[in-house]
Amino acid sequence: MTQPRYYFYLSYGHSVRLRADDRPDTDHWAGQLFTELSAEVARLVGADRRTPVGYYDDLVQPLADWKTALADVLSSTDVFVSLLSPGYFNKSWPLRERASFISRYADPALAERFLVPVLWVPWPPWEHEREKGAALRLGAGIPEYAEEGLQAMSRLSLYRRQYRTIVRRLAYRIVTLAADAPRPAPLAVAIDEVSAEPTAASEIVFTVAVLAPGRADLPAGRSAGSYGTTARAWTPYRDLQHFPVAEYVANVAERLGQPTRIVDRPGDLAALGQGAALVLIDPWTAASPDGLERLSVVAGRIPEWATVLLVADRSDPEYAARGATLHATVADTLVTAGVARSRITLLRDADRLVERMPSIIDQACTAYRRNAPVFLPKGADSTLPRITGEPA
Repeated sequence: MTQPRYYFYLSYGHSVRLRADDRPDTDHWAGQLFTELSAEVARLVGADRRTPVGYYDDLVQPLADWKTALADVLSSTDVFVSLLSPGYFNKSWPLRERASFISRYADPALAERFLVPVLWVPWPPWEHEREKGAALRLGAGIPEYAEEGLQAMSRLSLYRRQYRTIVRRLAYRIVTLAADAPRPAPLAVAIDEVSAEPTAASEIVFTVAVLAPGRADLPAGRSAGSYGTTARAWTPYRDLQHFPVAEYVANVAERLGQPTRIVDRPGDLAALGQGAALVLIDPWTAASPDGLERLSVVAGRIPEWATVLLVADRSDPEYAARGATLHATVADTLVTAGVARSRITLLRDADRLVERMPSIIDQACTAYRRNAPVFLPKGADSTLPRITGEPA
């Protein structure tokens, strides 16, 4: 199927979800802007409203390979629109989206022509002055835009007229620039192959550990369709997407601003103690050769702040026949080894995993901040100085 052409790509800094059914303000109002901006661009170019004229990452199919999908989209996008905010500069995902788009051009100055910054949420005047100056040009003659930012204007009926003016200006600028975009469009470098460091990087590294059989050690009677040569290749929902669940979880964490790594070898499990952690376990591990022994080893490496997810597919006939009892075996083995049952969650369908994953990641990071040990620097004074200068 031919990749469609998009007039614009909308990039913004995602917010974490506090509950599974929550949609943060940033995401909601960015989605509303995308809808209204798409309608305005479609009107200007005479496109049918059902024809997609823009794209943003919420349109990627659940459990798909976001990085590959977005590289394809950015390769066929004319104009890159960035909703600038403090969160935008503090997260690597939107910065890498922008770097991926810029990578299409040998001359960065030419790429700059097709970047349209928008003041989404204001920030202190001494930070990112060049980007702010470029974004403010969109709101010439509308002081509310510089003072409040476009997100606040979209939320408040008081500013509805000014907000609509900005959206129309933005759509006109997109269409005007798109007319000069190069044909054929150069290809973008994949998001995970470009470098863009946030200005205030997260101090937490998020580790995703995977415990699942490889094809070489599958239990008797288990079909090989969900498995690869390594544990990280495990795809529990293979009827939906051929994309490993660990890679999907890492993508979600990165969109939320967390530097992420995936480990699937016993020798790398020490990384679980070095930051926030999420352990993904295939219940069929319990039926594989030495599976219970491997579970016990992993359980001994899981820190008290880590979250454990048992991931299964309730529509899998083999789960109904045997897998439903295996997850109880896995849970009991982990509890016996010292993992609190309250930290173990079973997810049995793809929709539930997609719905809950952002809040699970946020809760795992919160648990790390609350429970991780704090180490004092070596060589600290054994006695505390007194204000009066008298001996302690």
